[in-house]
Order: sequence, then C-alpha cells, then structure tokens
Amino acid sequence: MTGLIGTPQHDQKNDPSRTLWPLRLPRSVVAMLAGSLVALLATDAAPAIELDSWLALAAWAVSGSSGFTGTPVVLGLGIAWLASCESFLGKRLVISTLVLTALLVVLGTASFANLRLLKPAVAATRPHIRELARLGIIPPANDFYAIGDREHRTKHLRHLFQTQPAAGLLPKLHPLIREHWVTKINHAFPSGHTLAAFLLATTFTLLGSHLEPRLPQLTRTFLPWAVLVGWSRTLLRVHSTADVVVGALLGIALGCLAACIIAKTITRHTTKNQTLNQRQRQTTI
Repeated sequence: MTGLIGTPQHDQKNDPSRTLWPLRLPRSVVAMLAGSLVALLATDAAPAIELDSWLALAAWAVSGSSGFTGTPVVLGLGIAWLASCESFLGKRLVISTLVLTALLVVLGTASFANLRLLKPAVAATRPHIRELARLGIIPPANDFYAIGDREHRTKHLRHLFQTQPAAGLLPKLHPLIREHWVTKINHAFPSGHTLAAFLLATTFTLLGSHLEPRLPQLTRTFLPWAVLVGWSRTLLRVHSTADVVVGALLGIALGCLAACIIAKTITRHTTKNQTLNQRQRQTTI
C-alpha cells in the first residue's frame, strides 16, 4: 500500500526527516566530544604563563578566532566545506543559505541570552578582575562591577592602566593582551567564546560525519580548534575552568540542536524534490 505521494508507508515511517534524531552519530564523534570536555577540565591544572610571551600571543590569536571577527570566518569556512560535499551537488546555494541562516539564528540567540541573562544572573567575577583587585589596582570586584555599565568600566580601567601608581602594579602584559583585559570586564560565567566555538564545532562535526560517514580529516579539526579556544581563555586569565567547561556543554547542546534542525530540513527538502521528480516522470509516462 502506498501513501498519497506514491511512497510506501514503511518508507514514510523511516523517513529521517520525521525522526527526532536524524543524524548518524558514530562512536568516534562521541569519543571526540567526550575527549574535548576532558581536555578542558585539564585547564585547571595548567600553570600560569607570562602574558607578554609568544605563548600568550598565540593564545590571544586563537581566542580571537572565536570572537566577533573570527567567528564569521570559521562559519564561512565550515559552510563552504559542507557545500563542497558530493551530497550537495546541484543544490549548494540552497543548502549554504539554510546552514548560514540556522547558525546565525542559533548563534545570535545564544549570544544574546548569555550576555543579557546568564552572565548577569550568575555574576561570576573574571579571574583577571580578581587579580587586579588583589593587587590593589581596582576596588574589590563587587565594587568594580558596580561602576556604571560596561563602557564606563572599560574607560575607568583603561585610565587606571595608564596612570600611576596603578600602572606600576600591573603584571607584565603584551599591549594586545592589556587591551583584551581592559575590554573583557563583564561577568565571566559561562564563556561566550567557548560556547560559540563548540556550537560551530559540534554542528559541523555532526553534519560532516552524517554526510561523509568516514569522517574526513577536515571534520576532525573543528573540535580540537574549539578545545584550543577554551584553553586560550583560561591561559589569558579571563575565564576559569568552570566557565569554559559549562560554555562547552552549552555549545555542544546547541550544536546538536542546530545540526538536527539543519539535517531534518535538508532531508525534507531532498525528499520533496525527489517526490516532485517522481511525479513528473509518472506524468510523462
């Protein structure tokens, strides 16, 4: 017996677009996700680094790859890679637009909720703010966060960094990292950079393993990149281990959600096109 569109009923029931989890989830992907979280937990045992060293600059660069300017680059590279898969031949523009739209919506919503809701609700102090308060450069953390809005605090901290005696109490900071400390003065928990990195990494890893079951080498690079972003945030002393681990967990959860939505929509779009083609052939016959 066939359905209304000429598809066997058992095929409709097994249609991936109708299932809750339409993606392949190889054990290798599960292992990579679990290993990524373990690697982030290890940041708690990492020794402090000199913040005027080449390693600190490398951490700053990696951190920037998941920031305001770096995230669009990673997003574009990931979409370009997905669109190059053989599964998308003939419909690359549609798939690229779909993936871009879905990820922009999820990223934007997550960023807004994190900055406006989660961080203020938890009100966790950033490690470098605690360090500056301990050195006597700024007032106690609670008093510092009470100094106006984010822009006001940034101006206040930049002024302190440029005047004595506060400037003489500062640890050695590369100018780029000093500016990073000045601008990252909102609350810490969870890490927005790590959340965004793991959201993109999880989405592209799941979609890549779904489309290319052998998990090509490029697919394997997304999660290690996200782990490096998490490590960079702790090495720069702007986040704690808890900040990055929870950010990663949220990013993984949202990445799974985004990948499911994208996969279901792609499958539905492909099935619809196949059905239309079948109808056209039947009409011709």
